[in-house]
Amino acid sequence: MKELSHTLRNFRKYPAFSVINLGGLSIGIAASFILLIYSRRELNCDRHFRDADRIARIGTDFFGMGPFAVSQRQLPALLQASCKDVEYTTSITGNDETPVRTGAQERAFTGIFPYYIDASFFKVFSYKASAGILPSAGLAPGETALSASNARKLFGKENPIGRTLLVGKEMTPYKVVAVLEEEFNRSHLEPQLLLPQPPAANAGLTNWMSAAQYNYVKLRPQGSPEGLRTWLETLRERLIYPTSGATTSYAAWAASNRAVSFIVQPLTEIHFEADMKFDISPRGNITQVKLLSAISILLIALAIINYINLVTARASTRAKEMGLKKTFGASRTRLVRQILKESILFSTLAMVISCGLIQAILYLYQYSTGVTLTGPIPFLSSNYLGLILFSLVVGILAGLYPAFYLTALQPLTAIRTTAATGSGKGNAGIRNGLVTLQFVIATGLVFLSFVVYSQLRYMKNKDKGFQTEGIVLVENIGDMKSRAAAFRQMVEQQSQVASTSFCQRTPAGSNLFMHSYRSLSMTKDMNIQTFPVDDRYIGTMEMRLSDGRNFNKQMLSDTNSLILNESAVAALGLFKPVGSIINGSERVIGVVKDFNYASLHEKIAPAILRFSPEGGTLAIRLRGGNTAAFLDWLNKTGKEFQPETPLAIRFLDDNFARLAEKERLLGQAITFFTILAIVLATLGLIGLTLFTIERRLKEIGIRKVLGAQNINILRILSTRIIRLATIAAAISLPVSWWLANRWLDNFAYRITITPLTFLLTVLPILVLILSTITLLTLRALAGNPIKNLRTE
Repeated sequence: MKELSHTLRNFRKYPAFSVINLGGLSIGIAASFILLIYSRRELNCDRHFRDADRIARIGTDFFGMGPFAVSQRQLPALLQASCKDVEYTTSITGNDETPVRTGAQERAFTGIFPYYIDASFFKVFSYKASAGILPSAGLAPGETALSASNARKLFGKENPIGRTLLVGKEMTPYKVVAVLEEEFNRSHLEPQLLLPQPPAANAGLTNWMSAAQYNYVKLRPQGSPEGLRTWLETLRERLIYPTSGATTSYAAWAASNRAVSFIVQPLTEIHFEADMKFDISPRGNITQVKLLSAISILLIALAIINYINLVTARASTRAKEMGLKKTFGASRTRLVRQILKESILFSTLAMVISCGLIQAILYLYQYSTGVTLTGPIPFLSSNYLGLILFSLVVGILAGLYPAFYLTALQPLTAIRTTAATGSGKGNAGIRNGLVTLQFVIATGLVFLSFVVYSQLRYMKNKDKGFQTEGIVLVENIGDMKSRAAAFRQMVEQQSQVASTSFCQRTPAGSNLFMHSYRSLSMTKDMNIQTFPVDDRYIGTMEMRLSDGRNFNKQMLSDTNSLILNESAVAALGLFKPVGSIINGSERVIGVVKDFNYASLHEKIAPAILRFSPEGGTLAIRLRGGNTAAFLDWLNKTGKEFQPETPLAIRFLDDNFARLAEKERLLGQAITFFTILAIVLATLGLIGLTLFTIERRLKEIGIRKVLGAQNINILRILSTRIIRLATIAAAISLPVSWWLANRWLDNFAYRITITPLTFLLTVLPILVLILSTITLLTLRALAGNPIKNLRTE
């Protein structure tokens, strides 16, 4: 095959250029393909389920506290019985970490979050089994199904079917009947361990102001979401409103924050739907998907630009070849096809290399960030068929310009001179434009990386109105019941402990409490976020009292007292808050400075602290020392007090890290692939610099013989590249600044982009350019100038 022999000849004749070109194209194809797979996987979340377009989840809201991803337990039975649009309903409960043992093993496996499912689960969600059989009528009592990863975790290489699991602190036995088939497709459901719901668990429930399970429906083929919404509205009016105790009309009740409302979420929209409280899994980040999709296009553009630049840089050699072939009768169409075939062959070689690079990049991404981007992309899957098509398209795009440019030259001109080829003004102008575009892309990505990193650092270090570091939370202390106080006393005796507090809620935590409040000047109640805490909460959290005093457990009146944050004072219209009466009998005894208890996307809202001496969470403020040793002691002592269930321990700053998880993942992804973009741009810069040095080798030799200093020769060689990088910065930075500000507008608390950010973007790129050109130039200058002058 002529194209293959020509490619191999180029590798032997120009090894440095060929390796740079092949390496750049391989990296570009691999990185861009990974990001395209990621975007496709995210955008198609949950679409792999059979009849996905007929499945929806029903959320709810009441008291203005939602919207909640969960809804009422009694809802599925009513839907199944009387909604003509619904074919099946199913519900999921649980999703709390549960210890699991295999057989009589003493050590419990942790990190497993089971779903409790009903009899219709597999009728709604079309899961498949890789081992065993998934019962269409649901799991019977005492049966369980495992994810493939947990089957390996619990049983290793042994067959789990028929084995027994002991689940929870009661060590309830379950027989494994199936292992779920591993799916590469994305889903908002992540079943690790499936267990049957207790029979009649929802019977007789009438309280519509409580939501505790995830309810899904599968519509009939002739059903519609509009019909389902109409039925839910009828349910509100005919069943819920009469039991609400409202004294107003239905219209007034429905418009108030005391009403119950329902949210119908199509299954395929859940992943990117507006934030729902208590969701079953973290919501997707459409901003990240869009940005990484754009970066994938920019990465492959960089690789294609590298290819075009390096091919056209050596155009003088190919132009003579094309001229000779034209002279002997070859048509332009035939020559265009030949160059395109060579480009496609080159991209095919790059694709073969990229197959290994894909796995290497995924591994490096997981190793450097601690999270997976797509999970392993299986070999011999439809994804790799897509890679073949993708590589063919890249090969065609990369070869189009060289093909039409090289075949456009007149035969005699191409044979006799190089003025119109590699060093010609037209070709050089296009090449300068492509180099400038490379620097535009690299500069923009570096700028965005700096902005995202700076915002993440700001979010982590921002004064949140209380101490976030060094606070340890034991979130299931309530399980100890009467022994909790004794456990607390033992904790306080440790030298590392400065203070402790019982509470029901911590900032950025998963618990939510809201109560109605009305000051004497108000005519309507206001729902305000509430924190039930003891008298040592403010001191443990190191909140700052700006007026009044803290709770005092020795004063019986404090059981009916409140402490407000500054936003609550303003919302309730209190001029002199301390001593004010709320709700007719509750007295304000203090005011704390505003503190962040939600994401930094949101402004600080009103919050009220109520005295509650008991709580389900123990907050521990450490004064320093050996934290690891203290945590070991805490776990060991907790096992003595509560042998069945391990302590649920986390750090308070982890709560805020969880709220900023989307931004952290976005920052990691942009930074990682920005580094790859810089690698691609650097490869292109190396190739062009090598070409420039080779083309001007005689000139360099003459200047050196005539006494030119190295610094002068370096200035001559680098001036054009520096000028192009400056032009690129002038184009890229304003656009990047605009995009970065649009992203920052999503935050209530954000950084301001300063001139330092622009400087920190441009300086590394200029240093990289100068370093690359300097090293390659000094390497060329180290040779004998006389030898260079003799070179033809």
